[in-house]
Amino acid sequence: MASSMFYLAAQFDGRVVLTLDEACEAIGIATKTGYNQISMGTFPLPHRKQGKRVLIDVRDVAEYLDRERATAREAFERTH
Repeated sequence: MASSMFYLAAQFDGRVVLTLDEACEAIGIATKTGYNQISMGTFPLPHRKQGKRVLIDVRDVAEYLDRERATAREAFERTH
């Protein structure tokens, strides 16, 4: 399976840490939704706070995207 890491490295200039806004963009949710999910404890990615900023490791974003793709592919293959 191709890793999303290559895509993310290109999109975010090889940075290792993303802001919440960037991570939300990468996983396809609104930043406000990300903040709400963090408040409710349901945000799907490990994160840390640095001052007022929420930071996410790009490797965790890549793993999440790869898992979501695998889940979608399995569901598709079961129905087709």
